[in-house]
Amino acid sequence: MDMARDGKGQDERKTVLWLTYGLPWPTDRGDAIRYFNLIRQVAARYRVLLFAVLESADEARHVAKLAPFCERVEWAVMRAGSEVERARDFLGHLLRGRPLVTWPYSSRSLETKLRDLVSTGSVHILQIEHSFLAHFREAVPEGSRCRTILSFHNFCETQYRSMLHMQSGAVAKLGLLVKAILMRGWEARHAPRFDRCLVVSEIEAQRLRAVAAGTAVSLIPNGVDTAALRPLPEAAAGKRLIFVGHLRYPPNVDAVRFLAHHILPALRARIPEARLTVVGDGAPGVLGELCGRDDIDLVGRVPCPLPYYQNAHVAVVPLRAGGGTRLKILEAMALGRPVVSTELGCEGLAVEDGKHMLVADDAESFAAAVARLLTDRALAARLTLEARALVERDYDWTGIADRLLRVYDELLAS
Repeated sequence: MDMARDGKGQDERKTVLWLTYGLPWPTDRGDAIRYFNLIRQVAARYRVLLFAVLESADEARHVAKLAPFCERVEWAVMRAGSEVERARDFLGHLLRGRPLVTWPYSSRSLETKLRDLVSTGSVHILQIEHSFLAHFREAVPEGSRCRTILSFHNFCETQYRSMLHMQSGAVAKLGLLVKAILMRGWEARHAPRFDRCLVVSEIEAQRLRAVAAGTAVSLIPNGVDTAALRPLPEAAAGKRLIFVGHLRYPPNVDAVRFLAHHILPALRARIPEARLTVVGDGAPGVLGELCGRDDIDLVGRVPCPLPYYQNAHVAVVPLRAGGGTRLKILEAMALGRPVVSTELGCEGLAVEDGKHMLVADDAESFAAAVARLLTDRALAARLTLEARALVERDYDWTGIADRLLRVYDELLAS
């Protein structure tokens, strides 16, 4: 399926084709926020074509939202086709040496469309988002002038291993371990095949260089729209925490459960009136055991989280698994809400404990840090000022998009 936008006159811009997992709209997931904010700025200088691998055809109802930025949008549903076709594609996937865990993100029809389009010579840059889609690089014919980019949002093997502790059952743990083992070497194998690899933090850059020496790597961090997200007025009286995150992502679910079962009880022993608001797609469905608690509000998916941030005094990010960098931290900083995070939660961001936010890993320390911010408003105000200055300087999407455009310019000049 596709959406094409007719243009009048000759467009002299070069063409970049983005391959994404999911659409850039709605912006209720970290990767969608990244796609949307970069694409809308890249579109000022490049013609943008978008090919998306979707979970279901229902997601395609949002395609029209992309018309202002994308010249053309194509999409394919994962695991589409008859049982016979899926079985044939699955066997072909394995015979080509691809890990089992990348099978769900494959689409023969999309790969064919990519190859046909790139073969015309009209695509100057192919940018693939997420390393688990790296096998689509095979759609670029040998000798093509099309430059290729692989954008790492995280490292799959590292992410799967970090999630092992979240599972109590032996079968679930084994499943994650198998996925991690199957993805071992995937990044090292595929990264060198691209003209440039993008990472979201210097830590990720070091990881990539360690497994794929000689790979050309550029740092294109996650960001926030500091013009749209301005510091909110001080919240009304109360002691309210907020967690914002997509709750179909297992590390976010684990973080909320850690909050609910360990951190919040320790905090309420100090501050009995403390309450938690959880905002994100999937709540309360995946957190049914928390329904009915009078100290937790499970809001679920909302068109805009700003009213909930307005009523919050502290943003909490107690992540214990996952990879990449957290847009939820940058968002809270831009909105003037002090943050408490685990060390892993803020990994890769240029933040300092005690200057931009507070960092704590165990439940008691985390609760104590939150209590400090709820009772010491001078400390909270100082952290929010420093944090806002940081995101304006280093994490605004405009400056980040300029970095990406320089990468494009470098590749096309070589």
